[in-house]
Amino acid sequence: MIHLTIQTRTVEAAERLAAHLMERHLLLHPTMDTDHEELTWAEGRLTRTSQLLLQGMTKALLYREIEQAAMALLGHDLVRMHGTPITHMDPEAQKRLLEQTAKT
Repeated sequence: MIHLTIQTRTVEAAERLAAHLMERHLLLHPTMDTDHEELTWAEGRLTRTSQLLLQGMTKALLYREIEQAAMALLGHDLVRMHGTPITHMDPEAQKRLLEQTAKT
């Protein structure tokens, strides 16, 4: 199981991707952080770029399918994505994750 984080450029892109993933049972317990800024260093100063974080839980074996869907659906609006292993989870959440996500 992994905690998935996907950075997008717009709210619309994050919502479109969330709906797509949820409809296909690929993402569980999604949240969206609309107050996220990425810092870059250019020409001797910091620049802030507004981004959105779509996060949720899924099975590790679904990562590649989710990545392909995100790239196809969002194109340039997809900034980056990564999955972090979940090493511990309460039994009820684990059961729900296994039962409510797509079969691999």
